[in-house]
Amino acid sequence: MKGLKLLKVCFAIVIISFGIISFQANPVYPQFAEKLMNEDFEQASTIEDYKQFIEIYKPNEMAFVAVQRLAKPYLDEKDWVGAITVFQDYKEYFPGMKERFDKITELLNAPEKNLIVKNLGPNINSEKSEFRPIISVDGKKLYFGRNNGIFSGNEDIYVSSLTNSQWIEAEKLGPPLHSKSSETPIGISADGNTLTLLGNYPDSYGRGDNFFTNKTENGWSDVKHFPEPINSEYFDSGANLTADGKAVLFYSDRPGGVGNFHKKSQFFHGGYWGNIDIYVCVKTDSGWSEAINLGETINTPYCEYSPFLHPDGKTLYFSSNGHYGLGELDVFKATRLSDTSWTEWSEPINLGKEVNGSDNDWGYRISTSGDLAYFSAYNKPDGYGSGDLYSIELPSEAKPLAVTTVSGKVSDPNGNPLDVGIKWNDLTMNKEAGEAGSDPQTGDYFIALPAGHKYSYYAEKQGYIGKSEHLDLTDKEQYSEYTLDIILYPVEEVKKGEIAIQLNNIFFDVDKWELRGESFLELDRWVDFLNENDDTGAEIHGHTDNTGTEQHNKILSEKRAQSVVNYLQSKGIEKTRLTAKGFGEEFPVATNMTDEGRQKNRRVEIKLAQLAEAK
Repeated sequence: MKGLKLLKVCFAIVIISFGIISFQANPVYPQFAEKLMNEDFEQASTIEDYKQFIEIYKPNEMAFVAVQRLAKPYLDEKDWVGAITVFQDYKEYFPGMKERFDKITELLNAPEKNLIVKNLGPNINSEKSEFRPIISVDGKKLYFGRNNGIFSGNEDIYVSSLTNSQWIEAEKLGPPLHSKSSETPIGISADGNTLTLLGNYPDSYGRGDNFFTNKTENGWSDVKHFPEPINSEYFDSGANLTADGKAVLFYSDRPGGVGNFHKKSQFFHGGYWGNIDIYVCVKTDSGWSEAINLGETINTPYCEYSPFLHPDGKTLYFSSNGHYGLGELDVFKATRLSDTSWTEWSEPINLGKEVNGSDNDWGYRISTSGDLAYFSAYNKPDGYGSGDLYSIELPSEAKPLAVTTVSGKVSDPNGNPLDVGIKWNDLTMNKEAGEAGSDPQTGDYFIALPAGHKYSYYAEKQGYIGKSEHLDLTDKEQYSEYTLDIILYPVEEVKKGEIAIQLNNIFFDVDKWELRGESFLELDRWVDFLNENDDTGAEIHGHTDNTGTEQHNKILSEKRAQSVVNYLQSKGIEKTRLTAKGFGEEFPVATNMTDEGRQKNRRVEIKLAQLAEAK
């Protein structure tokens, strides 16, 4: 050790005296830095080594990492004052990092919120090592990895279900997900039908790839490989499908990101993460878009890892050792600022000293309600094994935006479950907003809608048709849940002309018959249906409540029905296939004694019939 110290002092003299050899060019620097960062910190000599390292290499990034290592014993003991002292003592050594040091000091000075951390219990955790928890968006299933061997490389995927507010004993997912090597869950789609994976599956492009499996009537499908550019010849992982089904976020060490290329698994910036950036690919009509780097607000020249975009569609959680942090990887939160851009983000916020510690904090998954984060931790006093899964409360500033979940079962009129697609539209923005699917075995569906907008949603399946629904979440400020079963009718039954399907997302102003703009998305769905079923005629019925005179209501209902017919005609549906009828207040479906009942009576319906039988 004395010889090593002498070498460092001599090397410092060379730098100070001659100033011609940079630390980047010197072959001793990376070797010495790697050795130092991996030494046992309990040795008193190591502390002195760090101090000497800082003296020699300040103000570069590795010297800053050494300052973080010096603060580690204080952070581990929650001695915030001691940790602050370390950062303050070395602040003047790093004039270009004043803001970073100030933010760290602010984190450490912040009052503790006594966030509750909970071990998930023996039905999840074992004497072995559990890691990477993936909570389903409905909160009812927890997927995770477990190392079943003495060494890494024998990881399997397990799942537990939440029953009566308790996690039941986890079960291992068998073939085709289970292999002779290792596999790890990395994400679950909002509808629960697609599980994304990291594993040693065939046909990998590079050193690590993103894979997925889909739920089928017979269980999970064979594991499939995400195509380029989600995968490349470089390290790619972390595939996180967005809740609207329209994009996938992942991380990669591929060249062309923010900063210089540094391969994962080679020593860099105090660890072996390399320069990993977060990317997104957007689903298009022809496949996946090119990979979009999230930009310099999120990504740094160092490591950004484990992205998770909350179902609110705005709040991104990720880990980084390039932003201001307490330890190696810290967890951060950022907010997407534009619905049309993936590179415009708010400044990332560190989740604080009760979430982040001196080691690597990553893989956090946030509940849809926004109250809890799920994570793995190692060698904690209350652990069942070397690594356990936990939940922790989120401080208010770390919580996502409000979300409303919509769930239920899709079935035919006889109650048989249906495997269908679920689509929803944002009526506030007048655009398509998302897509999902029902469970192919049970017909259960689940979608998550960000608060603040109005939505319509519906189920679709070839050979079936049914009504759409709508929700007004404009004033929602808290997490909420909504349940509604959906019935789809066989088209051949509907064509008999005996079933009237309500057009729930046709909108008019009070006492007006001109269609409002948010009606067009619903009507376009019926345009597509009529084009696909060109042997079918449609009879449009208008209905009102009993407010006003009977004659006035009759005329109003006729004009509203005709407005729908006119729109369908404008989209190319032949006039001979369409009929408008107004019934006024004649056929109520609810009481006219309440506002809610009158609202139900104000409706437009469609009846279908074989063209030769259409009236």
